[in-house]
Amino acid sequence: MWDSVLGHEQNKEFLQNFLKAQARPHALLFCGAEGLGKKKLALEFAKSFLCLNGVGNDGCEACRLLNFADGNVSHPDFIMVERLPEKRELLIDQMRELIKQAAYAPVLSKNKICIIEDADTMREAAANSFLKLLEEPPDGWLIILLASSEDKLLTTILSRVVKLRFNPLAVADVKQLLVERGIADQESEVLARISEGSVGAALNLHQQQALEYRQTAISFLEALPLEMPLNYLAGRTWVEKYERSEAILFVKLLQLLLRDMLFVKIGMTANLYNCDLQEILTALCGGWQPQGLKKALAAVSDAYKALNTTTGVKLILENLAMKIDNFRKE
Repeated sequence: MWDSVLGHEQNKEFLQNFLKAQARPHALLFCGAEGLGKKKLALEFAKSFLCLNGVGNDGCEACRLLNFADGNVSHPDFIMVERLPEKRELLIDQMRELIKQAAYAPVLSKNKICIIEDADTMREAAANSFLKLLEEPPDGWLIILLASSEDKLLTTILSRVVKLRFNPLAVADVKQLLVERGIADQESEVLARISEGSVGAALNLHQQQALEYRQTAISFLEALPLEMPLNYLAGRTWVEKYERSEAILFVKLLQLLLRDMLFVKIGMTANLYNCDLQEILTALCGGWQPQGLKKALAAVSDAYKALNTTTGVKLILENLAMKIDNFRKE
């Protein structure tokens, strides 16, 4: 059942049993990193949950009215709550509107289902408003929260939901799906590893042409140590022209390269992210000390956090490059 969702068999089994149960929790939390299939499984489950015969059969009238297109669902007993365009969090007004919807009984199905995406972006006011709905759930309602980090949810919300954790998929499974999507075998292997078991992340990396950004990071590492750092950095595309989203991707790939270099340096080559670059990684780490690589990784982590603030992209990348160069020279 729900074979279109890759992996997560334990969660699927729980949801299948949920459909048959007489006594059910009124709220579930799907928790795990982005791109693991939480939303896709929630939508597939919604189809079965609203089905009049309980299996999501396409021959059912309710299922014919449940329209899946690009991840969207249209059904009178289905509610999807998502962040508004250009907003970083779910708003209190959205929670108030959801509470108003609680006054309406199901129309076609025996139940109503509400999926709240990015539930961990609710600030305290919105979360407290939503909590009122959890404390007094309407009859026949099921609420599914989708969250990347449960730590950002109020403990009072966590205490009122049943949690289903979504773990990263096996590299082989992600690679298989990418190959089926027409992505070359070698690229699929690399993307499956650097996406850390997330199909969504792997597909995004492919769309962003991540391996080209990786080559830019390799070229920087190959140029170390720099004789005249400021002259080297002047005019570099990745310093001068990268937008914030591009810089975040570049820094992430740089972090994975440095991590792999450290693993090569200490003789742990079994689980490299950049599995196609072992010879290059060996050459790159030749002049490094392990402690220097650890310091470089810490600097990259700080830069990654800084890129998620309003600090200028160029300043962050310049400072990062200077620090890494200094650590290489130690």
